[in-house]
Parts: sequence; C-alpha cells; structure tokens
Amino acid sequence: MQTPNELYQHLVQNFHHYSVKELVNLNNDLVRNKSWGTQKAAFRTAVLNSLARKGVDLSRIVSHDDGFTTIQLVPVELGDDNTLIPLAC
Repeated sequence: MQTPNELYQHLVQNFHHYSVKELVNLNNDLVRNKSWGTQKAAFRTAVLNSLARKGVDLSRIVSHDDGFTTIQLVPVELGDDNTLIPLAC
C-alpha cells in the first residue's frame, strides 16, 4: 500500500495530463463522497495542485491565516477568469 505522500506524488504526475474540466469534475466528485479518509485528502490535494499548475486561481477556496492553510471542501466551477468558484452544496 502506498503512503499518502507517495499516492499524492503519483496522482500529481498523472493529473498533469488531465484537462482543467476533468480536474474540476474530479474535485466535485470527491467533495460529494465523504468516505475515503487520508487517501481522499491526498487525492484531492493532487487535483487542486494540478489545477494550480495549469494556472487556475484557487484563491476563492484556499485561505492562509496565521500560518495555517484552509481549503474549503465544496464543489466548484471554473469562472470566466480561470478562477475556481465555490458552489453552494
């Protein structure tokens, strides 16, 4: 079994070939399924990292405060300005 970090690295490499639309759909599937645990977190982090590497702005769902990073667990859509927009659940 892979460690979460190994899984994350594997996913980031594979997600490089996914389109932005495919990554947005993966994110939305993940946040609607509440049963994976640490593998789900590694998977979603890889999805979001891949979106960021493709130039997608994550600032509407990611915040930094007092050294902590918070990522909203919400479905998203891609806005016209290449920004992920959180959707109401």
